[in-house]
Amino acid sequence: MKNKQGRGLASIGGERIAELDIIRGVALLGILLANMPLFSSPYPYHQVLNVSLWNDGLNQFVMSFLQIVVEYKFISIFSFLFGLGFIIFMERLQQRGEKPVALYVRRLLFLMLLGFLHGHFVWYGDILLIYSLFGFILLLFRNLSPKALLVTGMGTLLVMASLLAWQTFGFDNKLSTALAPPPEQMEQLAEQSITVYQTRSFSEMNSQRSEDANMIRVGMFYNVFLSLGMFFLGAYAGKRGFFRDLDKHRLTVKRVWIWSAVVGFPFLALQFVLKEAFDVNHPGLNLAQVPALLIASPALAIFYITSLLLLLRTAIGRQWIAPLAVVGRTALTNYLLQSIICTTIFYSFGFGLFAQVSPWLGVLLSFVIYAILAVLSHLWLQRYKFGPMEWVWRMVTYGKIGAIRK
Repeated sequence: MKNKQGRGLASIGGERIAELDIIRGVALLGILLANMPLFSSPYPYHQVLNVSLWNDGLNQFVMSFLQIVVEYKFISIFSFLFGLGFIIFMERLQQRGEKPVALYVRRLLFLMLLGFLHGHFVWYGDILLIYSLFGFILLLFRNLSPKALLVTGMGTLLVMASLLAWQTFGFDNKLSTALAPPPEQMEQLAEQSITVYQTRSFSEMNSQRSEDANMIRVGMFYNVFLSLGMFFLGAYAGKRGFFRDLDKHRLTVKRVWIWSAVVGFPFLALQFVLKEAFDVNHPGLNLAQVPALLIASPALAIFYITSLLLLLRTAIGRQWIAPLAVVGRTALTNYLLQSIICTTIFYSFGFGLFAQVSPWLGVLLSFVIYAILAVLSHLWLQRYKFGPMEWVWRMVTYGKIGAIRK
């Protein structure tokens, strides 16, 4: 992407496209903000019970802000980038005359192992294992045309939204009742999680992580379809080559920016109208908002992406946002470090502050952690080509030890 003086951000001929690293870096901040309530409190249980540890105005505002602006939007961006990266990876290897499928399978198997270890021994909210499984699905669709990928992505989201709407409203929300544990059991599990993470041993925390993982699988199963739909949309953008020459596609970016807002914001409003209406009449797990969520979140994720691309065409945007590329270049390392740092802060093997940090303080803490990781990423990349985990990932993918120092 060039500014008026002709200076560009994208590195098309090299290994990286700067805009993608910047968007990925911003997405990591959003993911940390969205995950902080899960790191720091029994949020999955309290969300279903529609209760909170902090009921003052400031903290209620912060939680509403996170739900409206952050939740599901940045994980949708991350999913989009994964699908886009898949196409870029495959096309570059084909250009070099290598075997992209075999190398990508290695890449996915390493990600699967890493996700398993992360989810079972660090934090229950892992996304790497899911992404590795979806990567194999993408391989099956790799030869589809751009139009077919677009239809598949949008169809995945719209069909699932329609089925959930029919199930939820056609059967008096019985699906919610069937999936949700009894409120008394959820209250017990919430109290148990506080005790375990604050005071108990590592082995007991592993058992609690299994309980928590089951809880979020029950309450968030629709996130699978959200991510899968965004994978296909990212693959579509990759095959269309939008990021190879953003100046050529600047009018498309503006049109998509407008239409994503036209679709996203009304469905976001509908999502919370449905949520409030069904919270009153259907205590427990509330799926009434999910059909609107499956449309609002992807649309707003695209709105965020195109907003960043438009901001990067301005001097202020380049000055304030472009430096976040260092976080995106070391995204895997930083994603894992977020979990390690947060579990150390909140779990008993560290400071044991679980359920003691309010939402507004959690937001502040998220920015502090992100700033530290950004500085560390900048210092690391001054001397090395890749982040530590990115380097290992490349070694496993290509089956050889590559140079890491510049």
